[in-house]
Amino acid sequence: MGKYKMNQLKYLDCHASIGKWWDRDPDHPWTIDKMLEDMKRCQIHGALIYSNLAKELQPSVGNQQTLQVCREHPRLIPCLVVLPDQCGDFIQTSRLISDMLENGVRAVKLFPMLHRYSMDDRTVGRLLKGLEQAEIPVLIDRGENDAATIQISWDDVAKICSLYPNLNLILHSVRWEATRYFIPLAMEFSNLYVEFSNYQANRIIELLVEKIGADQLLFGTQMMEKSPGAAKAMVDYADISQTDRQKIVAGNLQRLLKLERIPGDYPEDEVNDVILKKAHQAQPIDDMEVIDSHAHHFESDHFDNVIAVQPKSDVRGIIERNSRIGVDITCSSPWVGIWSDYEQGNRITAEAIQQFPDQFIGYATLDPRYIKDWKAELILCYQQYRMLGMKPYFPRNRIAYNDPLYQPWYEYGNEHRLFSLMHPSDKFETEIEDLAEQFPEISFLLAHTGMSYSQVKKHLELAKKFSNVFCEITYTAVTNGAIEFLVNELGSEKIIYGSDTSMRDPFPQFGWVAYADIAEKDKRNILGKNMRKIIDRCKITT
Repeated sequence: MGKYKMNQLKYLDCHASIGKWWDRDPDHPWTIDKMLEDMKRCQIHGALIYSNLAKELQPSVGNQQTLQVCREHPRLIPCLVVLPDQCGDFIQTSRLISDMLENGVRAVKLFPMLHRYSMDDRTVGRLLKGLEQAEIPVLIDRGENDAATIQISWDDVAKICSLYPNLNLILHSVRWEATRYFIPLAMEFSNLYVEFSNYQANRIIELLVEKIGADQLLFGTQMMEKSPGAAKAMVDYADISQTDRQKIVAGNLQRLLKLERIPGDYPEDEVNDVILKKAHQAQPIDDMEVIDSHAHHFESDHFDNVIAVQPKSDVRGIIERNSRIGVDITCSSPWVGIWSDYEQGNRITAEAIQQFPDQFIGYATLDPRYIKDWKAELILCYQQYRMLGMKPYFPRNRIAYNDPLYQPWYEYGNEHRLFSLMHPSDKFETEIEDLAEQFPEISFLLAHTGMSYSQVKKHLELAKKFSNVFCEITYTAVTNGAIEFLVNELGSEKIIYGSDTSMRDPFPQFGWVAYADIAEKDKRNILGKNMRKIIDRCKITT
């Protein structure tokens, strides 16, 4: 294929860490060499790093590791984990800041909940004032669903931004539920910033650029926990101007850190992977059929949603969004169907099938607690509405997947070779074993396989055991190395691409696959060929 310039943009990652973790699978990549390999493959020019040891136990020792690694690898930029100094066990704030400036360290990260201190003025006031005067930004986790990443309350975010107007506060690990908290604060406080490694809400970059502009938005990957390719695809494919994109991917962080220069371009390499090349250039995959097996839609033109802000989350919006990466067919279940009213959900899905017959495949949602006539419901969904998928949903009705209440649905699915998307449940492995053996003609897609290495290993064992069990990948975690591990252990023929749009933006899930360190043929299997075989087995004519 020859050499080519992948991208004219520079990329600076504001969220990366080094070292082992106490709570990660040993197969999870963690070494500096792997980080640098990932950065090169993804064309990320520099990364701001802190030490996991500094976070988990001893900042003074971990910070020394950070400084040493950054001296050895010029693409890595140090961020120190710091503590308040009142107890006398940590370096005094004045000395800390003097040493930081002397060593060219331009950022700190705080973990107040994990490190057991308050964010009130009596505890951190001297530290924050000193950092404000030195123009050193503060990074802090503000997650939503994981207690370990909720290091500060939204009220304290507002208080700090107000009390220290010249202190730049960068929020890490924000999730898709946070938008109604974040936008009002960002509108009021220009010293508040956010990155997107975990903030994978649908169209969130475009929404924030529209509401607050690009100057408070940063590129972050959360290496080595997450796939850096996922973060890169999210910003590269976003529908924004190149000027705003350059601010987000490097310009804003360069300004905050007062970097004179960004690390240079990588040497031009021979690249024979068409999918990787297209991802680098933010182009859609247009030389194959790409199928998204896992999506959720709302009724047309109804975008208010109490779970999370999801702009343009009807089928038209989902198809348009997916087209930017080259998705030809989206398989989707209705939010209202899995969450509240299955009958209304199925009607919404039927309308979408009629409106987009060549681009949309529907999952039926059936709640056995309310069904009086299974035969009538099945004829309606599959013969009249022409759906192909099954979407039982344990998180809402709490009914085990192998409960006899579902028997008529599975018998119909087995007879017609349907496919069923299975969200994890309390006794998931046992339930899937029962179903896969009893209904061998149903293709069972195990949702969210890529959530963690623990999940990967459980699901791939089921896929190895049963020919009708497949691993669908999507999850906000976009776990680093999980795609590669699955391909190595299972082969690519049983791995299925899904995005979970419109709850999540589809671009990070696509980037997770496109930038994976696997063969192009394996990416093509995952992105569409495998799902096409599953669809073609169905004995319902669309």
